This record gives sequence, C-alpha cells and structure tokens, in this order.
Amino acid sequence: MKINRLDFIRIAFGMTIMPLNATKTAKNPLLASMPHIKDYTHMWWVKGFPSLIPNSPWVRCIQTGYYAVALDTETLQIPHFGTLHTDMDYISCARSDNSAWLKLPPAQLELSITANGKTYRCRSGGKWTSFTGPRLIESGRFLQRADVTDLVFISNDGSRLNAEARFETAAWPNRLGLILAARPGLIPIPAGEACFGRVGGGYGLNGANHLDIPDCPELDTDRFTLEFWVYLPTDYQVTKTFPWVACKNGNEEADGNYGIVILNDIPQARMNIGGGRDNEFTINPSPGHPMNFEAWNQMALSYDGYIMRFYLNGDIAGELKIDRKRNPKHGDLAFGRRQDNSGDGYYFRGGIDEIRIYDHALTPAEVHALYEHPEAPGLEMKPVLERHFRADGKAFMTRPYEQWENASLEIGLTAHNKFLYKRMNLRDDHGGDIQWHEAYLTFHPIDSHEESSPNPIRVTAFEIPTGKARPVEFDEARGWHNINLDGVVPITPQGDYEKQNDAMERVRLLLTNGTGVERIARLRFEKSANGIAQNIGSPITGMSAMLRDVNGQPTGIPVQLSKNWHNRPEGGVYVGPWFHGVSQIRLPAKSHVELELTIVYGHWGGVAAASHTQLCLIGWGSNQLWDESALGSWGESICYEPDQVQGECGILDVRPVMVLSMNDNLKWNWTNNVGGGDFVRLFNASGKRIYPERMHSAYQRYGPCLTEVTYAGKTGDAMEHEVTVSLTRSDDIVRGYYRLRLNVRKTMKFSRFVIFQIGADTYSYTGERKMAYGNENGLMLEWNTHWGGDVYRTKPMECMGRTPWMSLHQAVARSATGAWANRGIVIRTWNARIGGEKTPPWIAEHGVNTQGADTSTMDIIPPPGVSRLEPGDYVEATFEHIIMPQYAKDYYGPNQALHSALTRWENTWQMVHREAMGNDRRVSIRTGSLELLYPDIRIRSKGNRAEFMLTGGLGYVPITFMGLTAMDGYILHYDGTTLNQSVHGNDFWQTDYDPTTHTWSRTYNIKTDDDTQHRIVFSQVT
Repeated sequence: MKINRLDFIRIAFGMTIMPLNATKTAKNPLLASMPHIKDYTHMWWVKGFPSLIPNSPWVRCIQTGYYAVALDTETLQIPHFGTLHTDMDYISCARSDNSAWLKLPPAQLELSITANGKTYRCRSGGKWTSFTGPRLIESGRFLQRADVTDLVFISNDGSRLNAEARFETAAWPNRLGLILAARPGLIPIPAGEACFGRVGGGYGLNGANHLDIPDCPELDTDRFTLEFWVYLPTDYQVTKTFPWVACKNGNEEADGNYGIVILNDIPQARMNIGGGRDNEFTINPSPGHPMNFEAWNQMALSYDGYIMRFYLNGDIAGELKIDRKRNPKHGDLAFGRRQDNSGDGYYFRGGIDEIRIYDHALTPAEVHALYEHPEAPGLEMKPVLERHFRADGKAFMTRPYEQWENASLEIGLTAHNKFLYKRMNLRDDHGGDIQWHEAYLTFHPIDSHEESSPNPIRVTAFEIPTGKARPVEFDEARGWHNINLDGVVPITPQGDYEKQNDAMERVRLLLTNGTGVERIARLRFEKSANGIAQNIGSPITGMSAMLRDVNGQPTGIPVQLSKNWHNRPEGGVYVGPWFHGVSQIRLPAKSHVELELTIVYGHWGGVAAASHTQLCLIGWGSNQLWDESALGSWGESICYEPDQVQGECGILDVRPVMVLSMNDNLKWNWTNNVGGGDFVRLFNASGKRIYPERMHSAYQRYGPCLTEVTYAGKTGDAMEHEVTVSLTRSDDIVRGYYRLRLNVRKTMKFSRFVIFQIGADTYSYTGERKMAYGNENGLMLEWNTHWGGDVYRTKPMECMGRTPWMSLHQAVARSATGAWANRGIVIRTWNARIGGEKTPPWIAEHGVNTQGADTSTMDIIPPPGVSRLEPGDYVEATFEHIIMPQYAKDYYGPNQALHSALTRWENTWQMVHREAMGNDRRVSIRTGSLELLYPDIRIRSKGNRAEFMLTGGLGYVPITFMGLTAMDGYILHYDGTTLNQSVHGNDFWQTDYDPTTHTWSRTYNIKTDDDTQHRIVFSQVT
C-alpha cells in the first residue's frame, strides 16, 4: 500500500489532538483547544467618532477579557492601561460602559528616532483625514489592529525630522504588540523651479501655487495638442474638490475650456464646445492605462476637429468622436489649479515638466515619440510653445528620500513599575528602495512579561489533496504564524461553469507544542488578489473560512474574517486586495493538534453561503470600521458602519442577489446599490442630531449558514441600545434580520426620533414611486411617494395586526445597466414603551435629498404627539429587511417559487406581503425549548435531542440547536429522511462554540417554500 505525505503525517501525529506521551481519552478531544470565556477583543472610540461629536477626545480603547489599553491618537499618550479583574464574556463586554478600564492607571509610551547624530522624540500623531491619522486595519473576535500615521518627531532644539512613521497596535486577548514603523521621508515637492524634473529641473506645485501661461492667439486654435509631464505624488489632492492638473479658459462649463483633472485617482480629459453642462465632453481612460504614483507620467490631449484624444504614457487612453468646430477663447492656461480659481481653487500638488503646445493634433506615433524621447523628440513640426525649466536642475524619475546615517528606532513603555525597551539599528546603505523598519515590544499585559523568542510553537500546513506544503512564517511583532494560501487550487465538482460556485479549498494544519505548559497558536491565513484561484463571481467579497477536524467536522473555533479590495496608493503597506482569516488555538502541554482550514466562496453545501466580514477601508478612505455581509460571493449584500463615519448612518450599501450585474448585465457579479438605512436616529429638542457613542462590535457567528454580529453602544446620556444583525444562507433573496434592544435611562426631549428607517436621511441610493403597508390580512394603504424636502410626507400611521409589513416598490433605476430592486420591512416582533406608554409601531414617509437626488425613506417612529422619552422606556423589536428583485426576468437563481411569484406580482406590494406571510414561521415543540423564531429558529436541546413541527418559511430556513455537549455525532431528520445537502462531505451545517457554557450549537438551513407541516428531529447518532 502506498502512503502519501499527508497519510504519513496523520499516522505519525495521531488524530485530532494527542499528548506527545499519552493516549487520547477525552470525550471531546478538541475541548482543550477551544476558546476560553475571556478569549475576545473589542476596539472602539470611547465617546464616539470625534469628527462627528464635538469635544469628543481622539481616544481609542482596546478591551479584552484580560486587559485594556486606551490610546490618545493625537498625543500618542496612554491614559489607561492594565489588567482587568472581571468575568465579562464577549457579548457582556460589548454592552458594558467605560467604567472598568477608566479605573486603570496611565502608562508612558516613548517613541524616538535617531538620525544623523540627533535624537528626535515623537510629539504627536497625525490628524485624521480621509487617508491619514488613526486607521483601522483588522478587527474582529481575536485580533484588533490599528495604527496612527504621520507621526511628528522633534529634537531638543525644535527641529523636525523628515520621516514617514506610523505607530501600530496589534492586540490579541492576552498579548499586545506595540510597533513603531518608520523610514526616511520623501523630500517635499518645493514650489517653483527649485523642483526636480523629468528632464533637468521641473516646476513644483505645492498645493498653494500654480503656473500660469498667458494667452496669445497662437496658443488657442480650433485644433490643438497639449502635451506635458506630471509628477504624481500620493497626496496630489489638496482641497476637498478634485484637482485640475491643467486648465485653459475658465472651467468645464465655459465654452472653449479644455484640460485634465484627477477624479478619484483617475485622470480625466475635458473639453467644452458651445458652453454649458450639455456641451461638456469628457474622456476617462480605458482599463489598462493606469497612472504611476510617485513617478512621472506623460499626458496629452488633442483635438483634430473631429476626434478628441487622451494619451497616457505614450498610448491612447481614450477617444471621443465630437465632430464640432471648436471656438478658441482667450483665457490663460493654468497648471495646478482651475483657471478661474473659483471655489477652493481645485489645487493640485505635484510637479510639471516639458510642456508643449501644438496648433494641430499630433498623431499617435508623434505622441509616443515624445514619450520615448522627452528631452529631444525630433519632430518635424515644432510646437507653438515649449516650456522647459532649469537646465542645471536635477532630474529624478522618482522623488528622492532623505538620507539617514547612524540611524535607529527606539520604543519604550513604562507600566506597572516595569520598563520595557527595544532599539532597532538601521543600516546606512538603504539602496534605491527605502524599506520600512520596525522597533516593537511584544508582551503579555497581565504581568508585562515579554514574549519569549523564538516562538516555541511549530506550525506546518499542507494543501489537500495535493500535499503541497504552504509557506508559514512567524511574525514576532504581531504574534501570528502567517500561513500563505496564495494559489491554493479550489476543489470543484464536475459540471458546467456555474459549478464553480461550489468550489472549496482545504488545507491541513499541524500544530505542535513541545513545551511543558499550555501555549496559544495565533494563526493568520493570508491570500492576496493574485492568489485567489476561484474563477466565478467576485470571490473575495463572500469568502467564508472554517476550522474542521480531520474528519471534516466543523469544530466551532471561530475564524475572524478581514478583507480589503481598495487600491488607492495612500493605502501604502496595507493596500488591497487581500483576505486575512484570523484564529487562535489553545495547545495543551506536550501536544499535537491537527485541523483542517476550509474556505468556500459562493456556496456552502450547494446553497449561497452567508458571511460577515470586516472590510478594511485603507486604500479607499475614512479608514474606520466598515462591515460587509454577503450572500454568496458575487458582491456585497448589506454593509454596516456602527460609528457612522462616512454615511452618517448604520446601514450603507445594500444589493440584491442573483439578478443581473450593474455594469454588464452578467450573472454572478456585483449588482446595483439600493442601500441606506439606520437605527436609533435621534434629534434633540433644538433639532440637532445626536450621534451614537461607545460602539462595540461583537462577532458571534461569521457564517456560512448564519451570521450574527451585535453593535452595542449609546446615544447621548439617555439611551443605551444594541442591534444584532444577521444574514442567512438561502437560494432566493437577501434578508437582513435586525434584533433591536433600546433602553432609556434618563428623560430626553426630542424633535425627531426614528427607531428604524430604510433608506437613511444621509445615505440612499434609490427611490421608489410607491409605498404601502399592511398586515397578515393584506393591504391597508398604498400611496404615491413624494420625494425630497426633508419633511414628513405622510401623517404617522399605526401598524396594527400580528405581522405588520411595509413595501417600497416601483423603484426608479439609477443605472442604465443591471437589474434594480425594491425594498420592504416586516416587523417580526415588537414590544415597546415610549413616552411612558405601551405603544404599537408607527410609520411615515420622510422626503430627503441625499447623494444629490431627492428620494424618500420609510421611518418607524414613536406615536404622534410624543416628544419626550422617559426613564424605563424601551423598544424590543425584530425587523426583517427585504431586498426584492423587481422583475421575474432579472432573477436567475434556482428558487422556482420566487420566480413564479415574481411572474405574478413583480414590482408590486404583493411581493413583500408574500414574504411577510410565507416566511411566517410556526413551531410546535415536542422536545427541547424554543428561544427564537428569527433570524433562525433557535431551539435549546434536551439531552442533545430536539423535536418539533414546523409550518411556514421561504427559501432556506435556518435552524439552530443549542446546548450540545459535543461538536460532532449528530443527525437531522426532515420528514423522516436524513438531511444531507453536502457537496464535498460535512459541508452544509455550521458549528459554533459557547465558552460560557462549554457547549456547542449547530445551524442547518432547511428548504421550505410551502405552508405544509414538517417534522424535524435532531438527535445523536446511535
């Protein structure tokens, strides 16, 4: 018999977990490796995000089950740090106030850089902007990573070091890494002819100056070419508005205007013939023509009386047929700002060189010749204007860095009467590519004990089924073993193209602790964009990761999900795209643990998988917490932002699933955004918005059958609140489930209070021409919406009945391609006291203007006449947020019941009424106890057994069995038949572990698109 590499390892190491010198006897062999009750992390802004809340400090807190640390990101001081003596579990900590860590003493952080014989000490962190200052990198259950950029280092004589430096914190439940990363700074771009150039010297634009070339008749003809070189730094945008690199004759709405702007990192050529907005012509570069940042780029714009062409770096980047006679005008030609200097000036930061203007349109070959030989193009036709700069100036292809000699980085921390210190000496010979250097402290905050080096844990990883070893490296600063998964080949069932949705990646993990004490293996599973081998959809958007045992049984050990797919150069070392799965495994003394990492994309068990991920925004902007949930792996489904930094609301982008894509009408890709929504939107008596504070995020379930994440905090001094958001595995539509809890502690007068709304006052990408509401008996009222105005368009309407629902339909598409969607709300549970009185839900249409367009929201509000919250007021509610395809022709998914309903009721309120009643679940328990009906039917088992009768449900209904004493050894019968949805084996249920009770749960999704009664029995395998 031939034994392959993996089989040999299995034989050598034994089964799932095994002491090195003993046999396995435990009933639950992996129990020793499961998370403890304190194995969690939280990170939040202590009083809400400071840019939204006046006088809120820039203090970011990290709290785990073992310690807490608060960092002032402006001063880089640590006002509170130490061990916590509490028994709070993960969700209790999310709901807690700041009292536990506010009692902790301060610690002294010291950061310094020595260069060229002088020592510089850090005095402050960078201010928050869209791309700089405090940034969030990775966040979730086990790991919180954040940094602060643009650190300021000052010497004793007051001079400032030109350095690019950032301070990073990498926090695990019982380990903390403090990291100073730095390198010599780029030399600033000087104003005027002191600047370096492409050929000799150039002309520097520092964001406050500009270069003006006065008009003369030969410079503005009906046919022309403008060609020049531009140095593009990452911080090219100076003001809020996009910058003009070159601009002649006023602005884009002026007759005769032409020029080049940079809009969201994309250069755009503009020309106006005839004046006004309707006569603007623009060219965006086609794919494959990117600009080079921190480098010189050739740009050219030409018009021959018929075709307008835009060139980038010697090639045609785009062209537009216009066929109009251009009317020359007599404004100046400005470089570095809009020529009329209106607004904030539209200033540009960068360098300009080798300007040439021709009174005709150059051919593509001639433009390419200028690109190849900017110093001496040798063209027969001379330009009407050439502008060179200092011949004795220096030319650099990339911006030079400062030079440091005898340099070092130092980091020190004084805490608990202990001083920790590290110094990193830098080489003097940096070469042409300036690398980042790091000095770091890594320790256990419980006793300030520094972590031993080298790390005693051994981690190896092998691809299944090939046995190919995966690269594993230990990062001492951040404490993880990084397992690189680039290029792992997905295992795909045979079949057509769409079978790739069932692809699965499997990697065997072997973890060894040879020491005499328990150790923790901290793992990061890493994929870059080029390493994702899945070939259908938008795979990074919906990746789910799971740890299973050697038999493919899900263990319940969470895998934290973080992703980034943003590419702006300001992202620096964190720029995407990438996927990071993070987990930690407890390893008993002298033991081996064998696990399997499983990654799926579109499907889990043949049905669209549900996932909830922290999406890093570095490389996009704002750089704070943004969460993205996805049904399948074909784009975002529902996005959340608890601190409300970008959209000033809790629900942002929302997209339908399994309808035609937004750009090219394809299947299995990004769909149009119909987003916007919010919870607990409060305005005080004078009409001022009160923003949420102290927002914690607790990731209880990451998927792939059911997600569950709680956002908890407070609004003002009066109100504590939390919302638990969920998405479930299904084959039909996106359903967001929101369980809201709100408690009023103090009296609070308000001018407006929205308990829940779809879309949001400040963020809405769609609008519907009709709204309706009703209950289990059908329609109560339908009306034509009235958009805009920032006023309520209807009087408050009381929602009566057992199952209130609201429909927003006849949506008006804002895109010429791709399907659109309608929206709806079903109130699944409601219990409220507002203004001291028990109350049902009330609704009203609210007209708003957002994203530059009028629309309306559907608001759930207090009863009319109530303008005061009283202590003891509360709301407990479960909302179902429905994203409904408009038309049957748009939906290509497998759910025939949905398709038939759309054929009959498309674009009407009947589709939301169908959802309200069809998904009305009725459960009759025979064994066990019912804890929830939505988002999942949650049943606490009795002796690892549960039995009930189910009536109702649409798509795939999630069912969770709680209180299980082992992670495996169970079976589910559905109407007397064993349920088996597996594609690869054991790949259709989800297991989660509860460290507070030392028990497991299992979640299944059962297909139910009828109103008949079904018998469901869950039991142990006999």
